[in-house]
Amino acid sequence: MPPQSTANSKTTPSRLANFYGIQDSIPFAFVDINQATSHELTRYLGLKPEIAERIVEARGATPVESLRELRSIGQISARAANRIQKRLVFAGHDRLHILDVSSRDEYLFSNKPFTLLVRFINPSEAPAALVSITVLWTGEPFVVEKEISSEEAEMGQVEVEFNSEQTLPVGQVEFRLALYAVNGAQASFTKSYFVLPSNPLSLSLGPAGATVTGTWSARGDYHGDTDTFLTECSVTVANGDASAVTLNRGVNWSFWDGGVGGTLVESGSFNWSGNNVVPAHGVLHGSIWFSSPHGSGIYNRYHDKEDMTLKFEMIANDGRHISDTITCRVMLAYGVNIIKVGDFGSQEHTDLYNSVDLMRQIYEKRDITLRGVLRWIIHNTDAGGFTVLDSESEFRDLLSDWSVPNDFVDVYVCQDFNWSSYNGYAGDIPGPASKGGNKDGVAVDKTGFTDGSGTARLNTDVLSKLIGHEVGHYLGLSHLEDTNNLMRSNTGNRGPDLNYDQYRKMFPHGFMVFE
Repeated sequence: MPPQSTANSKTTPSRLANFYGIQDSIPFAFVDINQATSHELTRYLGLKPEIAERIVEARGATPVESLRELRSIGQISARAANRIQKRLVFAGHDRLHILDVSSRDEYLFSNKPFTLLVRFINPSEAPAALVSITVLWTGEPFVVEKEISSEEAEMGQVEVEFNSEQTLPVGQVEFRLALYAVNGAQASFTKSYFVLPSNPLSLSLGPAGATVTGTWSARGDYHGDTDTFLTECSVTVANGDASAVTLNRGVNWSFWDGGVGGTLVESGSFNWSGNNVVPAHGVLHGSIWFSSPHGSGIYNRYHDKEDMTLKFEMIANDGRHISDTITCRVMLAYGVNIIKVGDFGSQEHTDLYNSVDLMRQIYEKRDITLRGVLRWIIHNTDAGGFTVLDSESEFRDLLSDWSVPNDFVDVYVCQDFNWSSYNGYAGDIPGPASKGGNKDGVAVDKTGFTDGSGTARLNTDVLSKLIGHEVGHYLGLSHLEDTNNLMRSNTGNRGPDLNYDQYRKMFPHGFMVFE
């Protein structure tokens, strides 16, 4: 019987969906010392009733302008003054502050419009004019803004509506608010929610921590010391019910090749350490990790660089079944030797390696990263005519004369290209997985220019895609004229995209290894 993968799990304390962010801003109850009633002074500041009455009586003649004056009137101790001073507004103060942010319907539900209530205090004569909300969620961030009417400014509350095109899926969302007054004053506030399922109980899987891939898949992380693959996932159960839900301890899991219903790779079950209760309008978090030894089905699929689908199933005590799936794949990597041909200025050097980092990000979005970047230079005194490439034969001679004897892709960054319309060239498609010939590398034009200050620079946007394009050829990719694709033949039309078929095409190259 072949070795089997083993599963482990743990849960973390549950949290209410409308008090979700542990680093959110703290709501305040600011008190205008010259407007608050004695009851409000007692309730919000914790002052004794007799002291509150004394303050209300004394301020009738002259507005209270400082904490020192307030202490004198109310005979307030230094300790009590220190406790309340950051919650007071005095005459003449103009501090703009967001007091609290809440949902009009208390909770947010998936794929439903919602409204956020923003409460603020603004003692200044310059009215609040605009609230801007940046929404951070699992998709691309977006911004919703609203101008504040005179009535809203006077009331100290504004409602910001999110329409049907701005609804959110199940999952965490963070709202970052900025409130502006006409005089330029600004206040900020952060509020997080967990968007609850409208259905109303759901389970969702996600990649765990540092093992996320560029396409938000769970990652098979190879551990050479034990010759195993480790797959980690986060588990989130969200409860849109107004009552708590208890989950059975038993869990079923299965890995599939070709999607659920295709070829079953491995399956099993385990029990959580105890009964898990998801609170009303709350969220329960957990994590699972699978250890797959050499020879197991999961190990073999990962080793063959194949994708799998993990299905995870749970049952509530009331009989409801919840499940979710996630793609699992390895993160692959290749290395590059960045070889400067000729001398570069200091800013050109910085621009070059910024370009390499941008190129890395392009590949990481398609689950391929750099295992290393090694830096080399052929100085002007040694480079001879190779600083400017005039022909393919000269390009081949450069590769033959200056190859780096390792298993990284050689990338020669030349001062200029001076043959045909080329600004980059690859030794072959795919390039060899061995060194020592005239096909083992790529060369690119450094894309140099002089900026307005007279400093020699490189065009990092163009250069990052140019290097990525030629390396793509070396790893086996041909030209593809899809919109925004990295492998478009024309530099001016080239974008940062690599599709799934291109990702699969690069797998077999000998320089491609498990990250």
